Amino acid sequence: MPDAIAEWTALLDRFEADLNASTASTSLWQPAATPLPDALADRARQLAERQRDAIARIAHEKAQVQQHLNALKRLPPVRGDAAVYLDVDG
Repeated sequence: MPDAIAEWTALLDRFEADLNASTASTSLWQPAATPLPDALADRARQLAERQRDAIARIAHEKAQVQQHLNALKRLPPVRGDAAVYLDVDG
């Protein structure tokens, strides 16, 4: 059982570090070879909830970016002969 706790603690630490980082680790992770020990169940649930929150936040941000891109697509193309700068002083 101590090996299972060490294995799961390391895995949960990795997930927590990914959640706290501005960018997630790109290295592959392996699922634990043992069942989750009862002593770590609450921590695993809390991390799973934080992951769900992060997924929801990212989905919201993705939708906003898509709206911005759609708005930009509606802009008319810039003409090659149009002025680049507007002289407002004279």
